[in-house]
Amino acid sequence: MNKTRSAALAALALALPAGLAACGGDDGGPVTLRYAFWDDNQRPALEAMIAAFNEDHPDIEVELEQNPWEDYWPGLDSQFAAEDAPDVFWNHVSRFPTYADNGVLLPITDYLEEDGVDASIYPESLYDSWQFEDDQYGLPKDWDSIALVYRLDALEAAGIDPATVNDLEWNPVDGGTYVEFLQKLTVDADGDNALSPDFDPENVVQYGTAMASSTGQTDWWNYAVQNGCSLQTEPWGDYAIDAPECVEALQFTADLYNKWHVAVPAESTNQPNGGVPGDYVVPGQAATTLDGSWMLSFYRDGLEPGSWAVADNPSGPVGSGTVINGLSNAIYAGTEHPDEAWELVKFLGSEEAQAIATDMGSVWPGVTSLNQGFADYWAGEGIDVTGFQTAAEGTTIGYPLSMNDAAFGTAALDEFNQVWLGQKDAQAAAEAVVELANAE
Repeated sequence: MNKTRSAALAALALALPAGLAACGGDDGGPVTLRYAFWDDNQRPALEAMIAAFNEDHPDIEVELEQNPWEDYWPGLDSQFAAEDAPDVFWNHVSRFPTYADNGVLLPITDYLEEDGVDASIYPESLYDSWQFEDDQYGLPKDWDSIALVYRLDALEAAGIDPATVNDLEWNPVDGGTYVEFLQKLTVDADGDNALSPDFDPENVVQYGTAMASSTGQTDWWNYAVQNGCSLQTEPWGDYAIDAPECVEALQFTADLYNKWHVAVPAESTNQPNGGVPGDYVVPGQAATTLDGSWMLSFYRDGLEPGSWAVADNPSGPVGSGTVINGLSNAIYAGTEHPDEAWELVKFLGSEEAQAIATDMGSVWPGVTSLNQGFADYWAGEGIDVTGFQTAAEGTTIGYPLSMNDAAFGTAALDEFNQVWLGQKDAQAAAEAVVELANAE
């Protein structure tokens, strides 16, 4: 271990509780690394990448630890407190700032320089999102955006030409062609759709859409972007969701539930205990959803080939668009095997490893040159996934970066669940969230 890295680890040792400082794992013997993640849909690709890693690193065993999103972060925080966190784990930009500031992440800056890792293979914005106070803390694992997933059988039954789906538009006044599209797809037990005067909103057998998100990423954030809302005043800045264009997007989302009755009721979908959108689209209880590219394998495994498709998001008053996000693999500052953990992280960030995930259709890769390969995989499955790319090229914003993400997330979930239920005014809820989040 070189002097620079030793000095960095020594500094971390001073910042961490007793017993948490990293210690050497370089005795040449077998090493076991714990690797934590949350999305079990990606397990096959992870196992394949680890198998490839072990071809050159037979003495490093990697044990996978999977917990779903809602359990992952509380569990990880508890493991940090107990000084027993996984050596390597999936990191999310919403948690990264706090973790970096608290010193539980191992900086990889020296490793990158020593091993000559070429950062230009990644999109610059994704790579830079893992920097904090002049240090790098991860390599882009993937990127994601949101697009419109829809069932072709539902469109056919409603007499809707799939070729028109990419041209849908919405506005906060009358809903536009997007709401009309969803109304045609919302059908009651008598076969009347939501445009019919005989439609019964209390007896719906198929809704036009399903919405659910623990953060906003797969529901109202997209309408916010499409309405010109900036979730923050600036990166790392205050939350600004009480601005008129943001409140309009919130109200539009609530109207899909309560005014137009085209969304699976919030009583069923409100997080953290409700179902996710795919839970309603796959069995036919909903015809469409705005969902993340990381869910593609879920729809592939749940629906018949050729029965579903992907399109760009509807356009709002300022155009189409989405929130762009990505993950990284982080190294725990208290790992007993920092060098081995780095070897794993370096491999997982390489073109070789990400090509394995790309060829399995797992996620959009963090390595830019592999994007077409991912699209080609899904084309071979009969699915055109370029709607996610089109959305990413529209009016976009990055995932909010804030030290106050936890406070924002807790407040937003509580307040907006009430808005979706029709129990609270959107403006009042937005103001409450801003006050709570910005006070931290």
